[in-house]
Parts: sequence; structure tokens; C-alpha cells
Amino acid sequence: MTELLLGVALFHGFSKMLIALGREPSDMDTVVIPTPTAPTDSLKIDYPKTNPMHRVLSPSTNLRDRWLHFEDALWESDSCPNEILRIVRSRLAGLFALPNNFSDYYHTSSRDSSLASIADQFFFDVRSISKEQRSSIVDEIGLDGLLNLMICLALYDGAFRVISAISSLEAYWI
Repeated sequence: MTELLLGVALFHGFSKMLIALGREPSDMDTVVIPTPTAPTDSLKIDYPKTNPMHRVLSPSTNLRDRWLHFEDALWESDSCPNEILRIVRSRLAGLFALPNNFSDYYHTSSRDSSLASIADQFFFDVRSISKEQRSSIVDEIGLDGLLNLMICLALYDGAFRVISAISSLEAYWI
């Protein structure tokens, strides 16, 4: 079930990312977004168990390791400052009803960035992200930075939806 939830949530997040970039989800089959290449063999990497997605995806170790590998690649990219990514991820986490043990992991005490409000727009009304805003972001962090910022929002929008859904189901069944 977790795999299905993750697939739907990521499709939703990446569809929103296309809209935020000024495209439409119907363009998904013709738009190529450069993302890290997934390894073809099994990943035997020891990831920190404190990462909420490590816990959520542990029933499927191959999916978990590939997710964590992709997540690491996002943070290793130099195209968007990690501080900005942490701020928008923290803001997005605050918009979802995440359990405290998960939301605490994503919380940052960093000062707000001028880009923090983009997380609100991505969550509430992705179509409100204007061409002018995208241009301003490109001026501040470059085109690759804009793309990495949107991948961050799409990735964590999907992850936080999965965490929220699983937490709701667990609360219902317990």
C-alpha cells in the first residue's frame, strides 16, 4: 500500500511542479526534467534511521533506499542553496498534519527566506506562482536553482502526503 500511496503522491507533486514551472500536467510525457539517474543495481547504503522516509518505506527496502538516494542527490546539488531548500521544506512540513516525531525532523530554526512563501503557494494554489516570480527566482538562484527548488517542493509534497495518509490510517485503525 505504501508504494501505491507514494506513486500517487509523487505524481501529484510532480504535476504541481510542472504547473509551478508554467507548464501543464498534460505536458508530463513531453517535458524532460533532469533528475539524478537511479542506480540499476540494489543499493546497499546505510542511511540514517532518523529520516522519517526511512521508517515509512522500510517495508520495501529497495524503494526506501532508492528514495533516500534520490533525496540525498537533491541536497548534494549546488544549484539551490541548501538553506533555502531547508526553509521551504520546513514550511511545507508545517502545512501538512504531520505527527510531531516526523515534523520535528523537518523543522528548521533558520530565518525565513524571501522564497519561503513559495511553499504556501505550492501547497494552496500552485497556479498563483507567476511568470514574474519564476523570473525573480531565476535572477536570485539561477534556472537550475529554480528547477531544484521545484523538485524539492514536489518531492516533499509527495512525501508529506504519504506520511499524513499513513498517520491518519494508523490513527483510524488503532
